[in-house]
Amino acid sequence: AVDAILRLKGSTNLDAIQMIKRRGGTLAESYLDEGFILDKKIGVGQPKRIENAKILVANTPMDTDKIKIYGARVRTDGMDKVVAIEQAEKDKMRAKVEKIIGHGVNCFINRQLIYNFPEQIFADAGVMAIE
Repeated sequence: AVDAILRLKGSTNLDAIQMIKRRGGTLAESYLDEGFILDKKIGVGQPKRIENAKILVANTPMDTDKIKIYGARVRTDGMDKVVAIEQAEKDKMRAKVEKIIGHGVNCFINRQLIYNFPEQIFADAGVMAIE
């Protein structure tokens, strides 16, 4: 605790110190860590550790691989038109993910859910995606 206060370098803002409590932990397992701790699970097939991270934080929907039609009616000539609509949505999501990757990031943190299709694209590009 004293080390944490000393790291404030004279500031009296104790909000800069965050205590993370874990069930079942003991006092002996406690430690002071520099930097930022984010307690989240990483997607399947994505890197678990990144050094010299280039992070992009966003609040954007990453679920358009599922067509969202609320109370709307769509009439088509057949299932091939439905498949075309679904493919267009998938292509739109792929373009969005590629634009994010194009910023040169290797860690993408999103405040909204990241669905399977975009998560797969991030994994293939070696980008850690956290929701």
